[in-house]
Amino acid sequence: MVDYLCPVCQKKMKRDLVVFLKHTDEHIVDMIKSKHPEWVSADGVCRKCSDYYRKQIKGESPST
Repeated sequence: MVDYLCPVCQKKMKRDLVVFLKHTDEHIVDMIKSKHPEWVSADGVCRKCSDYYRKQIKGESPST
């Protein structure tokens, strides 16, 4: 399996890429871009970052 460097958190891991394609993910994409303007949504994010921002949108307290 190929290693993947998450473009948001910069952590290296096995390729567990989350790519945002659904309309429902637009808020997550917007939130990530506001904190990481260099990020390109087509590059995806790691599962941990995806879960973190999803919880932020839902108003939950993310555990990092």
